[in-house]
Amino acid sequence: MGRTRLTIPRDQDHVVLTVDGKEVRLTNLRKIFWSELGLTKGDLIQYYADVSDVLLPHIRDRAMVMKRYPHGASGEFFFMKRAPVPRPEWIRTCTISHGSGNIIDFPVIDDMASLLWVINLGCIDLNQWYARCDDINRPDYVPFDLDPGPGATFDQVR
Repeated sequence: MGRTRLTIPRDQDHVVLTVDGKEVRLTNLRKIFWSELGLTKGDLIQYYADVSDVLLPHIRDRAMVMKRYPHGASGEFFFMKRAPVPRPEWIRTCTISHGSGNIIDFPVIDDMASLLWVINLGCIDLNQWYARCDDINRPDYVPFDLDPGPGATFDQVR
């Protein structure tokens, strides 16, 4: 049995919600993220809230590389590895030594509150580490991207 559905307000730009006892600040909720569809940042956050019970077991305890789209899906994006500061004290990080010698504190999504916090930063797609934080050099799954390209059907891709 799942949790009670969390509803993201559609009539406000900024809101603070209590999610699992944590205050999550959501901003610019009415900002258009997909102009051709009329979908907003709030719609994106609502989607992730709706699928969180199924999604979280697959991304929990993994470093997250944030691909941020501050101006929506068709706008410029950038990658961000380090968890931004300031951030809520309940955002856990996974410290990984980078090949260049840098040590990076990646954010970790362990629960719905941290998921909504990351999506609120403008992350449309999630890019998690393939290994868990307790053993970052031992991947425990392999993703397959089976999106058909132009001129190919999904049957051909399979």
